[in-house]
This record gives sequence, structure tokens and C-alpha cells, in this order.
Amino acid sequence: MTREMREYIVRLIALHVQGMLDEAGQKELREWRERSPENEALFGKMTSRAHFDESLKNCELTAEEMRSEWLLIRGKTIGHRRVWLRRVLQYAAVLIVILSVGGVWMLQDKEKDALDNTLIAKARRIKKVEPQAVLVLQDGTLVNLKDTASLSELVSTKVALSANKDVLKYSDNRVDTVVEYHTLKIPRGGEYVLVLADGSTVYLNAESKLTYPVHFTGKERRVYLTGEAYFEVQRDTSRPFIVAVTDSLKIQVLGTEFGVRAYSEEGCIRTTLKKGKVSVENGGYGVILTPNMQASFDKKTTRLDVRKVNVDLYLAWKDGRLVFDNRPLEDILKDLGKWYDFDVRYEREEARFIPFSLNIKKHDAFAEVLRLIEDTECVEFEIKDNTVVVK
Repeated sequence: MTREMREYIVRLIALHVQGMLDEAGQKELREWRERSPENEALFGKMTSRAHFDESLKNCELTAEEMRSEWLLIRGKTIGHRRVWLRRVLQYAAVLIVILSVGGVWMLQDKEKDALDNTLIAKARRIKKVEPQAVLVLQDGTLVNLKDTASLSELVSTKVALSANKDVLKYSDNRVDTVVEYHTLKIPRGGEYVLVLADGSTVYLNAESKLTYPVHFTGKERRVYLTGEAYFEVQRDTSRPFIVAVTDSLKIQVLGTEFGVRAYSEEGCIRTTLKKGKVSVENGGYGVILTPNMQASFDKKTTRLDVRKVNVDLYLAWKDGRLVFDNRPLEDILKDLGKWYDFDVRYEREEARFIPFSLNIKKHDAFAEVLRLIEDTECVEFEIKDNTVVVK
């Protein structure tokens, strides 16, 4: 990569840190990050507080002055936009000097080799995300969808139109009036795709559960969700599609694409719309979402808020990517724990709150994910059995 290109990328990152990067620049930066794990690791390092402090060591600033500069760069201090821009360009200049002497950019050549081989070996024992699910029939029978014989039986009895280790698909040819419900459960470390009888597709994330009728009857198509799912709903104006997530909260659509995150242990239920239009209702009060909008329902206060979001941050998992933007390590490891099925223990409590950014393939080996985070030099990891210890 040429020096000019390096400087251009650094300026994009500096503007991103301040929150002043326009949509075109965000797209360029995102494409550069996705080009290789090394680029993503470099981005994480350059946007960390530890790297910022290291960059300013030669500027003869006190610890308090460096903290103030960091808050200003992050947009936490109120000030004139021109002052913000001046600080951003100063920060970019500091980074460019470092890059010009090969410091940070040597990450992909030197630091990658410095990671403890024992950690990598242990991390590789933690399994990758893979399609797996358990189907609970109306009578309580459990069917492991990784079992080929069980899948064949489902198809032969016409319970399902087709089934394999990745996708369970139902037929809409049944004409019986008795409504039969099935429940699909996804364990930690798993994911699965379900095609309902009306042709709607549901992508279920780890630690999720969906209850649904084998075929739809009546004037609505209602399913019940716990956990996280992405819905691609077939349009049917005569039968709205309803996702029920609590006794009072429901999401209603005719035909659209959206994601719902409703884990029981989390205090907030989020509905994020990618295409179409969605109605989110709670106890008679409702909001209408348009694309790139998100509704957040607070379980404790029952408050329903709406905001515009970058949908990739909430829906990229469906396409096999892990995307986190300046999120606390604790939040990141909670999600990674669901996908890779591991526990977490912290030796430094303050490490929980260190922000990181990641944009990588969900199905990469977990060792690669740990390496990217460790490359920021903010934390170290140790693996004991199936527990990740944060130091």
C-alpha cells in the first residue's frame, strides 16, 4: 500500500473516531476493514484509547491533558465544530507520522507472530458456529436436526416439506383445521434457517427459540420468539404476520425484512427494520418503523423509543459477520459467548468497559477473534477449559 493510501485511510479513521465521517467515507472505511483481518485489527488498534495515549507521549502532555484530548476527539466535550476538526486533523497527523516510520502498520507482519501459541491452540478447541437445532413437536417429541435419520422421518411423515442440517422447510399443502404448533430451539454455538408454511424465512441466532404453527389458518400469521431472529416475510395483505415477544409487545408486518433481539436476560427488546414497514405495539401504544429505524422497548419502564441506526450493527450476524462499533468488551464477549459457546471471567473489572470495534466473518476460528482483540494491546486472554479469562 502506498504512503498516500495509508494517509488517506488514517484520515478516514480519525474522522470516524470523531463521528464526522460522511456516508461515503463510512462505506470506504467499512470496505477496507472487511478486506482482511489485518485491516480490522489495525482499525481496532488505532481507535483504542491505549493507542491514542501512546501516540501523544511525545507531545509532552500530562495524563489529565491526554484524557481531555481523548474526550474531545470522541466528541464527549462540547465545543465548536472547527475546534473538533482541528483536533481530528492533529490526531490524524500524529497517526500518519507513526505510520510513516512503519510502527503501527507493521502489525500484520510482527505482532501477528507474537501471540502466544498456547493461547491459539486452546482457542481452537472452542468450536465454530454451526447449523444446529432441536425441534419440539406438538406432543413433546424432541428431534435433533443434526440427525439424518430423524430428518428423513420428518419428511416421510409429511410434517415438513424438506429438511437438512441447515434448513427446515414446511409445506403449505395441509388442509386440516386443527392447528399444530412446533418449537425450534437453537443452542449456544448454533444457528438455523426455518422456512414457514407461508414461504417466510426466519434466520435464528444462537440461544433462541421460535414457536409457530405447522400451517397458518385464520386471519393472521402469528409466531412467538425468545432470543434473536431475522425475518424475511412473504407479503399477504389479507393475513398480517405477527411476532409476539411478550404478552403485550408485538411486531406486525405484511411483507418485509427486519430483525428482532429479545433475549430474556436482557432488559431491552430491539426491532430493527431493513426493508418495508413494521408496526411495533405495546398495550395499545404503537410506532411505525421505516427502513434503517429501530424500536427499543424497555422491559422495566415499558417505554418504547425509536431512532435511526446503522442496520449492519444489528443485522450483520444474519449474513455471517460480527460487527461491533465502539462497544464495551463485556457486551462483545457476551455475544461471542453465545456464538462460540464459552464462559467469561474477568481478572480486571475495568476491562469490561474497554470499547472495541470489530468487523469480521462470524465463522472464522475463535482464535482469530481473540488475536484481533489482543492486537489492540488493551487486554490479554487466557483460556482454561471452556472459559476465557480476561487480564
